[in-house]
Amino acid sequence: MTHPKFLRRMVLSTIVITLLVSCGPGPAQPAAAPAATAPPTATAPLAATATAAPTQTSVPTAVPPTGTPPVVVQLKQGGVLITPDSAARVERLGTIEGYKGKVMSVAFSGDGTYIASSDRDKIKVWDVASGQEAFTLSAQLDINGLAFSPDSRLLASAQTIWDVKSRQAIHTLDARDYFHAAFSPDGAWLAVSGAQPIKLWNVASRQVVRTFEAQADNVSFSIAFSPDGTMLADSGHGGRIRLWNVVSGQVARTLTHGNGTLKDVHDIAFSPDGKLLVSAGIDHTVRLWDVASGQALHTMWHSDGLYGVTFSPDGNLVASASCDRTVKLWDVASGRMVRTLSHGDEVTSVAFSPDGTLLASGAYDSKVYVWGISR
Repeated sequence: MTHPKFLRRMVLSTIVITLLVSCGPGPAQPAAAPAATAPPTATAPLAATATAAPTQTSVPTAVPPTGTPPVVVQLKQGGVLITPDSAARVERLGTIEGYKGKVMSVAFSGDGTYIASSDRDKIKVWDVASGQEAFTLSAQLDINGLAFSPDSRLLASAQTIWDVKSRQAIHTLDARDYFHAAFSPDGAWLAVSGAQPIKLWNVASRQVVRTFEAQADNVSFSIAFSPDGTMLADSGHGGRIRLWNVVSGQVARTLTHGNGTLKDVHDIAFSPDGKLLVSAGIDHTVRLWDVASGQALHTMWHSDGLYGVTFSPDGNLVASASCDRTVKLWDVASGRMVRTLSHGDEVTSVAFSPDGTLLASGAYDSKVYVWGISR
């Protein structure tokens, strides 16, 4: 009989190998993505019932920064919304350094005060106004997704929730083998995903209120809430994108990204109005979907596999992060590429500031790049 721990290691190894080999030769010709099934209809709030709270364990605390980190000069330079028309003028304002390993994720706080970024074993939080490191958090390995709560008071990985003001961990989640985190739009729920079925936590009670379990593949590379909080999307192996009904915990729709053998989808994001979904695959494509119909509207191409993707706050731009060492900016309406931003190594993640004036991107060269409109 195969030991459960051995099976879990096999699943984790599969995820790591998939991420490591995502860069490489891909399909030579674009291919249209197929349509999907009927849309979700539920809009009711989540039930208040919850399962038993997980056992509280010791939690890591903030680690005081050492030395003087590099300063990103004039992060607020320009202060103009990055739009398709202005994207040609987007320039690098500076880089944030101080990492020993690859930067795996970046996230802005909802109030625009902080940029959080992570490598394999720590999270650094940077003050946007000064460009200085505010604090460092000790964390578990393999942090591939960070999330601030909508009110910017909390910062979460898939294993830990921190209070931003006190810089203390307030809860360690019972979430082994989980790597990604996403807050619901109202901040009441935290979803975590990875090599196990998606868990939905009540942030206030710190209890699991729902588990999203599929019959076959429960591995998720990315998760995202719809802006109205009624849907939770996840992506994974074989080009699979699932749209879950948050109320029922059932799959309401399945989309398929890519064709051939390169199908894994590393990241997804909803547009600010919830009408569109964007996906980033190792097949070198960014695909834009109409959520209501399940139809693929545009397919946009990099020269290598993709790690990250996001919408601008006004919903008019998509930014994509690729193994080809670039971030590309795309016009949502036309699917046209409007800007390519070069990096020193593979780019893992990308995030817009809440006001849309800055763009942050993390890369394998241990740097966070900060971009804005230079004047």
